[in-house]
Amino acid sequence: MVTYKEIDYKNYGKCLEISNGIIDVIATLDVGPRIIRYGFCGKENMFFEDLNREHNYKENDMRYLYGEDKTWYLYGGHRLWISPEYPETYYPDNNKVEYEKIENGVVLLTDVQEITGLKLTLMVEFVGGTELRVSHFVDNESGESQDFSLWALTVLAKGGTEILKMNDTDTELLPNRIMRFWPYTKLQDQRAYFGNKFISLTQDPSNNDKFKVGLDLEYGKALYVNYGVMFEKTYTHYLDTMYPDDGCSFETFTCNNFLECETLGEFGPKPDGSTVCH
Repeated sequence: MVTYKEIDYKNYGKCLEISNGIIDVIATLDVGPRIIRYGFCGKENMFFEDLNREHNYKENDMRYLYGEDKTWYLYGGHRLWISPEYPETYYPDNNKVEYEKIENGVVLLTDVQEITGLKLTLMVEFVGGTELRVSHFVDNESGESQDFSLWALTVLAKGGTEILKMNDTDTELLPNRIMRFWPYTKLQDQRAYFGNKFISLTQDPSNNDKFKVGLDLEYGKALYVNYGVMFEKTYTHYLDTMYPDDGCSFETFTCNNFLECETLGEFGPKPDGSTVCH
C-alpha cells in the first residue's frame, strides 16, 4: 500500500512524502519538480541535498533570458533537464509544483516554461519492493519544432562509488564503445578507474576537481554503492539512435559534494504539439 503525506521538509518548504513501507520518496512542491529523497524508510537519503544552495547558476546568458532576479538552483535530488547543455537548459524552476495521485504513485506537474515553451512532467510509480519507475515527459508548446534530448539527472550523496559495465559487443575490426570527455576532465584523475570490463568513479569529498565522461552505455545500467546499499539506475539504450554530445546515452559527473548519474534520450526534432517520454 502506498501512502501520501504533505510535509515541510528541511529548507525545501512544502513537499510530498510517498512510501510503500519499505522505501520513501520526497518530492518538492514549492520548487522543482525534484525528487529530493529516495531511501529505505528511516535510513540515509541516497540523494544529495544542496541545503546551502551552494550550487547555482546566474550568468549573463541567464539574466538575458530570464531576468536579473532569476537564479537556477541545483537543489539536489533527481531532476529533468534538456540536452545539449545551453542557457535554455538552466530554466530557473523555482515555481510551485502541482501533483495528481495515481495508483501506486504520483504525477508531478509544472506550468509551461515562459521562454522555452516546454512543459516538464515527472511520473513516479512504486513498482514493488525498492523499485521505482520514473517517467519523464516534455510537451513542446512553443509553436515551433525544437531539437533536444530528454536528460534525467540523479544527484547522489557524497562518499559512494559508481560502477559501470562497458560495452563488450564483438565488432571485430570496428570500435565498440564511445567515450567523451569534457575540457576540465583530467584523465589521470585518481577517482576514475578504467578496467577491462568495468569503469568506476568514486565521489571524494576532499577533491573539488570536476570530472565528467559520457558513454554509449549499451547495458543501460549504472550502480552506486553508498551507506552499505547499492543503488541501481536503469534505462534503455537504443542502438542506431542519435544521442547528444556525440553519441552519449549516459553521462556521469562528480565534484567534492556529489556524483551525478545521468541518462539521456534520443536527440532530434520535437515538433510543436508533441510529447516525448524518457
